[in-house]
Amino acid sequence: MPRRCICLTLAALAAATGAMAQTPSAAPAAPADRLAAGVDLATFQTRHRTRLMRADADGDGRIARSEWTDWWAARPEKGPADPAARFRAIDADGDGFLTAQEIDATFGKRFERLDADHDGRFTAAERPCRTK
Repeated sequence: MPRRCICLTLAALAAATGAMAQTPSAAPAAPADRLAAGVDLATFQTRHRTRLMRADADGDGRIARSEWTDWWAARPEKGPADPAARFRAIDADGDGFLTAQEIDATFGKRFERLDADHDGRFTAAERPCRTK
């Protein structure tokens, strides 16, 4: 299965590369090309922090458990399988609030796991295959 995933990823990248060769150089990079080039730790953390901090309904700079629950209840198809467990995993100090620092720490650890070659960039080649 991993070999099949790698082949499919390489085929997708080859198709994207061929399509990019036909577009003018002034066009912005396609999302596939940005992932092929990789994403660094700071960008990875910023993207996840920005997305999750949208749950901060009262704007106090931290996400309360109730804000988290309400946020994911409104987005059942996009959230974690178990939002309460995810909250507990991110809430490192167990105070019932998620801060930007806790989110960054959690996604810093995830980045370390995903950056298989430890070059400081997470690339499409390192992306795990998702099977259902």
